[in-house]
Amino acid sequence: MTPLNAGRGLCQPTHQLSIRPTQSVLELGAVSDVIHTALNAAHHANRHGDPGNWIAVALPGLHVRRGAANPGHEVVLFGSAVALDDYQKLDGVQTLLRRIMIKPLQLIEAHAVAGEVGTAYVRDRATARLSPGAVRRAQERAARRGITLSGKVRTQSPSAAILALHFGSAVVHVREIEANIGSEPLHVSTYGFSSPEAPAVLPIQADSVIGRLDDAA
Repeated sequence: MTPLNAGRGLCQPTHQLSIRPTQSVLELGAVSDVIHTALNAAHHANRHGDPGNWIAVALPGLHVRRGAANPGHEVVLFGSAVALDDYQKLDGVQTLLRRIMIKPLQLIEAHAVAGEVGTAYVRDRATARLSPGAVRRAQERAARRGITLSGKVRTQSPSAAILALHFGSAVVHVREIEANIGSEPLHVSTYGFSSPEAPAVLPIQADSVIGRLDDAA
């Protein structure tokens, strides 16, 4: 059996693909099912694909609602034409299309211009390590080994702007960073997100930024 990919891989953001729910899905309140399936399909593609040809994930509609981060209604994927074409053939994506849960898919070229403003979607591991749940689990693991953690461990609840996404039993905390597009290669994790230390700035602006520009016009 071929081992599954882990760590970081290279993304070639020459093309993009938008996953958008149909009106009936919006009316039924089933957008979360579309987002979950689309993101898990991207994770599957990266876990099984060429590490030099991974998919990066953008959530341009990420926003805070009622004190919690919400992913919005759209997933935009960046990668090579080959990677995104293979993505469309995955079972989860085909199921969404067959059930008319998403709008027809259209692969288009992405235009990244160095120096222009874009957005990086990064995994916030620091928040996850200091969450009350993570600290509690660390204490329980230590107790099973007969170890008592010294001192009071400082916990930190996630910021309202940090989105918690579920991939099976894994919880991935994501936030957006507005930055200038660079010329260096882009690296992402199997989940499609980059790190705060090396953000993969994609040629897309968050809806919140576009809203600010419209207000200023």
